[in-house]
Amino acid sequence: MRSVILASESPRRRELMNISGIPFSCASPKIEEHLDLSNGIEEGVMKLAKEKAEAVYESHGGYLVIGADTIVVIGDEILGKPKDSEDARRMLRLLSGKTHKVITGVALVNQEVHETFYEVTDVTFCELSDQEIDDYIKSREHYDKAGSYAIQGKGMMFVKRIEGDYANVVGLPMCHLVHELKKYVEE
Repeated sequence: MRSVILASESPRRRELMNISGIPFSCASPKIEEHLDLSNGIEEGVMKLAKEKAEAVYESHGGYLVIGADTIVVIGDEILGKPKDSEDARRMLRLLSGKTHKVITGVALVNQEVHETFYEVTDVTFCELSDQEIDDYIKSREHYDKAGSYAIQGKGMMFVKRIEGDYANVVGLPMCHLVHELKKYVEE
């Protein structure tokens, strides 16, 4: 396969791409992230993913660029990355004992391709004690994670059940992404 560019510096997304075996490089999108919910949550994450991909494509033309954005949704509330430890604590209390959705919007962009899609995974947490939450916050793993947890790290101990794509919760829906990439990237 020809190389693609991942419009992200996320170590988790890089790891998923490495596992896929698809040759890629990374470039950080230089945009101000704003989630536009005027057309719904799914449309909003796909739009933001597309903005990231387009920003990288403008400076790295000629390559297929992958943009992605992941959010956590519980009820009507969107949980992005925590502002601080108190915000992370609030989010984890909110997720405790409940099922939430992890939604990742993905965009594939180059001169000919402008495709977007999204993936939804349901994640159910067990009941968390204040001590478990405090210990997790002390690990600092919550930092820079939508919903304040990392399913691939210590946060996996909070997960009672998952329905859908595990990799989507990590940050890229790899099954769907690889299927779509096969349409555009030559062997």
